[in-house]
Amino acid sequence: MKEINIEGSKLHILPIIHGLVGEEKKVEKAFEKFKPDCIAIGVSPEDIEILRNIKKIKADEIEMSLQHQYYLMHLSKYGKISLPPPDLKTAHEIADKHKIPLKAIDIDDSEYADLLVENVSIFSLIRYSRKIKKLGRKQFKAKDAEEFVYEWEKEISSIKSFKKIEEIREERMVENIVRLCKEYKKILTIVPMEKYKNILLKLERYKK
Repeated sequence: MKEINIEGSKLHILPIIHGLVGEEKKVEKAFEKFKPDCIAIGVSPEDIEILRNIKKIKADEIEMSLQHQYYLMHLSKYGKISLPPPDLKTAHEIADKHKIPLKAIDIDDSEYADLLVENVSIFSLIRYSRKIKKLGRKQFKAKDAEEFVYEWEKEISSIKSFKKIEEIREERMVENIVRLCKEYKKILTIVPMEKYKNILLKLERYKK
């Protein structure tokens, strides 16, 4: 958790492990301490819409990729998991209760699809498919949830074309964070734990 100044605004960066029960307490604590006028989260705009309509959606209606299913399966070895992710649900509830904007900083589904077309060959897709199936059976060495998410990210990024896409996503998140700093004075930004260090590093060039 780090606080930095960008474009005359205070930015509070909170790393979170999405889906792990207990992470919502970090969000509550950060909000009470920081009192932001905007909450930004490292998800797509489509995910924001799901959060807004979550009361109408049953848990078994939430669609997940095989990659995410395996991710949650392994994460459950380090603690209880829940869908929708309790940290994101809490962020939405806080924003709604205090009448402050909740903003998505990740790319939308359409841009992600375009990035796949532009950067991923058929051979990379085959390698990726095989990698995901192997990850389902893999025995991770991580001793806790934080170690696990970094180990998982390393595995996913081992395919060069997918690593490039993740780097582009991080760059877009940073650009969106900086854009929000021009609109709001105090922003609580919730980012995936595994992207926290890279996002902080990329934000360095904007610090004032």
